[in-house]
Amino acid sequence: MEKEGMNMTAVQSMYLKKEIKMKKDFVVTAYIVKDGKVLLVHHKKLNKWLPVGGHIDEAETPEEALHREVREEAGIEIEIVCKKDENGKERGKVEMLATPNHIQLEEIDGKHQHIDLVYFARAKHNHVKLKEDEHHEIKWFSEDEMNSSEIPHNVRYFARKAIMRL
Repeated sequence: MEKEGMNMTAVQSMYLKKEIKMKKDFVVTAYIVKDGKVLLVHHKKLNKWLPVGGHIDEAETPEEALHREVREEAGIEIEIVCKKDENGKERGKVEMLATPNHIQLEEIDGKHQHIDLVYFARAKHNHVKLKEDEHHEIKWFSEDEMNSSEIPHNVRYFARKAIMRL
């Protein structure tokens, strides 16, 4: 990428991207653990292994979106594992939502980004169902099985963290 005839450094490129206002969508992701393994799907469009997740619909809370996406993409029910401070609750006015493990900003196609609320969860059972229109495969991975180059580094990192925590 060049600007005024000069080669841009990675830092300059990042600064330029920040100046451009990109559309941002809110999404949820679940690192789902059962029996010491984490559930990943092989995404058709991106051709890599990823945790289950998707967009938060307009009238949904992040928790509702997470449960819906997991049911749609994997056919299972989950228990979200998180801190939830009920002391801040006020009857009818304030509901405390599940706190994500972390939040990350992902560049999707140079035109928009995802603000990803990432949760750890336990599967209530391990009988999964493949969503064939979006994924090639669905699989439970042990920590030792996550060395594939088709699993991005950050996915391996958080998958291992979820297995250790849950």
